[in-house]
Amino acid sequence: MNERRAFLVLLAVLLVILWAARSVLAPFIIAGFLAYAFEPVVSASQARVRWPRPMIVGIGYLILLAAIVLLVMLSSGALGAELAALSASGPDVLAAALHELVHADSLTIAGTTVRVTDLAAALRGAALGLVESPGGAIHIAGVVVDVLLQSVLVLIVTFYLIVDAARVRDFTLSLVPRADQARAAEILGHIHETLSHWLRGTLLLIALVAIVTYVFLGPILHVPFALTIGILTGFLEIIPLVGPIVAAAIAIVAALASGGTGTAIVVGVGYFVLRQVEDQLVSPIVIGRAVHLHPVVTIFAVLAGLSIYGVLGGLLGVPIEAALNVLFTDLYARRAEPPAPAITPPADPLVTPGA
Repeated sequence: MNERRAFLVLLAVLLVILWAARSVLAPFIIAGFLAYAFEPVVSASQARVRWPRPMIVGIGYLILLAAIVLLVMLSSGALGAELAALSASGPDVLAAALHELVHADSLTIAGTTVRVTDLAAALRGAALGLVESPGGAIHIAGVVVDVLLQSVLVLIVTFYLIVDAARVRDFTLSLVPRADQARAAEILGHIHETLSHWLRGTLLLIALVAIVTYVFLGPILHVPFALTIGILTGFLEIIPLVGPIVAAAIAIVAALASGGTGTAIVVGVGYFVLRQVEDQLVSPIVIGRAVHLHPVVTIFAVLAGLSIYGVLGGLLGVPIEAALNVLFTDLYARRAEPPAPAITPPADPLVTPGA
C-alpha cells in the first residue's frame, strides 16, 4: 500500500510539472505520437536485417527526406503556380462565386448597397492584412523560424524515442508498483497498439484523400487550384468533423466561381460521397473500428482539447480519448464479466461421508 501511495504522489507531481511546462510540450507530444507510429516498423526491420537500431532509424530518416525532396520537386512547379494564381486572383474567385450565388453585381445588407467585387476585395484584404503590415511581416517571420526550430526538435526527440523505445517502456513500468506491473504492461501494450494504428492510418488517409480529391477536382472536373485544394483537403482530415466541412466549402467556392452552380453541386455531392466512403469503408479498414468513437464523444474530445491546449489539443483530443477508452475497457470490462463458477471436485466413491 505504501508503494502505491508513493506512486500516486509521484504521478500527481509529474502532472503538475507537465501542466506548468505545457507551453513547451508541443514538440515532445508530436514526437511521442510519431514514435508510436513508426516504432513497430523499426522493430520489424531490426528483427529482419539484424542491424543496429540507430542505423535503421537513420536510414529511415534519409528515405523520408528523399521522399519529401522528390515530392517537392515533382509538385513545386504546379503547386507554386497555383498558389501564385490563387493569391493574385483571390478577389476574382470570391467575386465570381458571390455573383453566381446572388446573380447580381451588388448586395443590399441592412439598407446599404455593396458591390460584389468590393466585398470580395474586403474579405481578401482582411485575410492578408496581417501579412501586409510591417509588424505582421515580422511576426510571420518569427513564426516561420519558430516552426522550423520546433520541427528540428521534433525530429531529434523522435529519433531518441524510437531508438530507446524499450528503455523508455521499461523505465515507465519500473515506476509502477511491482504488484501492478504485469497488468500495467498489458494495458500499455493495448494503448500502444491502438495509438500506433490510429496514427499510421491517419497519415495514410491524408495521402489517400489528397490524391482522390485532386483527381476528382482537376483531371475530371477541371476546377482551378485542384492540386492546392487536394493537398489542403488531405491535411484538413487531421481536424475531426470541422476539417472536412471547411475543405468542402473551399472546393465548392472554387467550383462555383469557375463552373457555376452545376459544378458546385457536383463537387458538394462528391465530397459528401467521399466522406461516406471514408467513414463507412476506408477508415474502418485503415484505422480500425476499435479506434472509432461515438460522434458525441468525438465532438466533446475535440472541443475539450481546443479549450485546454488550443489547436494541438483539438488535434490530439481524439487519440487521447481513444487511449482512455482502451484504459477504461481494460480496467472495467473484466469487472462486468460474471465470475467463473466454482468447480467442485467429484466425490470419491471409496470414501464414506462422515468417516
